[in-house]
Amino acid sequence: VNTVAYTSSVDIQRLLASLQEPAVIRKLAFDWPAVNKWRDLPDLVHENGHRLVPIEVGSMSADSGMKERLVSLRCFVSQYLGRSTTRPCWSLDDATESSNSNEIAYLAQHPLLDQIQSLADDVPARPCGLTPSNVNVWIGTGGTRTPLHFDSYDNLFVQLVGCKYIRLYHPDSTPCLYVNKNRSYGLQGNMSDLDCELEDFGQHPLAESCQFTEVLMFPGD
Repeated sequence: VNTVAYTSSVDIQRLLASLQEPAVIRKLAFDWPAVNKWRDLPDLVHENGHRLVPIEVGSMSADSGMKERLVSLRCFVSQYLGRSTTRPCWSLDDATESSNSNEIAYLAQHPLLDQIQSLADDVPARPCGLTPSNVNVWIGTGGTRTPLHFDSYDNLFVQLVGCKYIRLYHPDSTPCLYVNKNRSYGLQGNMSDLDCELEDFGQHPLAESCQFTEVLMFPGD
């Protein structure tokens, strides 16, 4: 993973066109209004708290799994996001401890900016001079984890609030990462059966030889 400094949208477009691997661009979006405004949870729900959003409640590591709910944005903030911020940091143990699963909730891959125009105004329509075909938002408490997967499309991933740990494997490792082709599990057939960070190499021996890169994303990256 390359780490580069932001210069101009033209330079960014050239970089993205030339790279054959992921790159981290630090503070690219640091001046986006969302980076500052969305940290203020009361302000986030002041005008839009009545809007309904889909969330997943629970931990992917828990036996009970995750349950889908449709709640108001105000409910999501008051019952989950607000409580989550009382911890200075969530460890892997916190994320996988079954007793904490009722505190974990995730608004995942949702076109929130299409739904709420005032939030769309906080994010550039053409980031880096690009015109994305789809724009989705993820908002989660501490302890949210996404299964190992690959995307069938290119991404411009922007961290707005908080920090996110990302683990990246080289595409050449795909045959050793136990991709599950059952589309009821992942609609694109792109999800791995390997539980990252809690690997069972007895069950998935090929994955033990796979190298990976770890990345921490901070607000504005």
